[in-house]
Amino acid sequence: MHMNFRKMMTLWCVLMLVFTTTVACSSQNTKSNGAQQAEQTNGTNVGTNTGTDGSGANDQLTPESGAKLIIWDGNDGTPFLKEIAKEFTEKYNIPVEVQEQGAPEQMQKMKTDGPAGLAADVLVLPHDNLSEAVAGGFVLPNDYFEEETRTEFQETAVNAVTKDGILYGYPRNMETYALFYNKELVTENDLSSWDNIISFSKKFNDPAKKKYGFMMQLNNFYFAYPFISGFNGYIFGNDNTNPDDIGLNNEGSVEGMKYFQAMREILPMEAADATTDVKTGLFQEGKLAINLDGVWNIGNFSSLPFEVGMVPLPKFPNGQQPDTFAGVKAYYVSAYSKYPNAAKLFARYVTSQEALLKNFEMTGFIPARKGMENEPAIKENEMVSGAIQQFEHSIAMPSIFEMQQVWPPIANALELIWKGEDVKTTLDNAVESIKQGIETLKK
Repeated sequence: MHMNFRKMMTLWCVLMLVFTTTVACSSQNTKSNGAQQAEQTNGTNVGTNTGTDGSGANDQLTPESGAKLIIWDGNDGTPFLKEIAKEFTEKYNIPVEVQEQGAPEQMQKMKTDGPAGLAADVLVLPHDNLSEAVAGGFVLPNDYFEEETRTEFQETAVNAVTKDGILYGYPRNMETYALFYNKELVTENDLSSWDNIISFSKKFNDPAKKKYGFMMQLNNFYFAYPFISGFNGYIFGNDNTNPDDIGLNNEGSVEGMKYFQAMREILPMEAADATTDVKTGLFQEGKLAINLDGVWNIGNFSSLPFEVGMVPLPKFPNGQQPDTFAGVKAYYVSAYSKYPNAAKLFARYVTSQEALLKNFEMTGFIPARKGMENEPAIKENEMVSGAIQQFEHSIAMPSIFEMQQVWPPIANALELIWKGEDVKTTLDNAVESIKQGIETLKK
């Protein structure tokens, strides 16, 4: 209600300048007439949604005079941004510079470059950075396009980029992980259960020739979480919002980590050696049959000399379907931007249906916008279909501050468990470290 009133008053002022009379009309008519008059007055259609471009929902947002933008994103997102920036500049006459900057570097640079006026106007961050970004005062709320964003994007994505009831992000894509497999080596039956994966791997493995049936990153909790969720373990209570209730050493978590530990039989290597580069290289060479990895690799694995499929993680022997972690990448407008209106327009423009489809075609990023699973390019892609099925069994990574205290102790615990250390004792020690870390946050 507050946002609609603000929008209505802004457009009413535009009408006053044009007609020099007081105009009284409904909120809907104000939007429509204001859009028409702004076109006539400014000579450009700024932020007007004609139905599918998603850049303004029949409303106006006038960019600042002389606006120019800097956009930060990692190397996987910059090729698309450079292309879409040209379109945006042509449409709005706003120069856009795209700079390669990974998410961790963005967060660090915002602390120094932000106050110095050197930071980007638009950032691209995973949702679990949001708490830190808000606490640091780095990002502005997505207020002007809030209604459109909440209506047009997946609820999981919207919730992930919302903090304390305030929407900040402009969702771009959802990420999780599932099982990539080489169709020349593996049948779908081999992937129908974890027991079948283990059985297949025992036959396929030849470590001396660096051939493995199954591989995953072993010391990264992001990928190991299904061995917790699939056995009724949990991180924090109350849907990962209560850091006073830690479930990483409960009975289910211990059982799950014992199953994880037993898989060393089919993956005889140190946890630290199962790196992303090693795993990806083996898969591309046809020496790794089943690769537990992220959906961001769909583009990389689409042009290999063999056909690659993707399926959700199967149920564990206890009959339970494991949840994977889901992440949401989104655009955020910098609180230090000199041109916040132009930045908001850009964030909205690059999350339109057309832009997200183009992004998918260039990068394989799966759009967070509703209904895009019906786009032919997406619907006909088997790997994407498998990823979407996995999204149905995913939860957003906890984004509360206390989650940052979980990663290092659990990564260390995973290495020790993989080496054969007692699971219960190792998890107890990890949870104690997590608690100590959380206590330091309170001081």
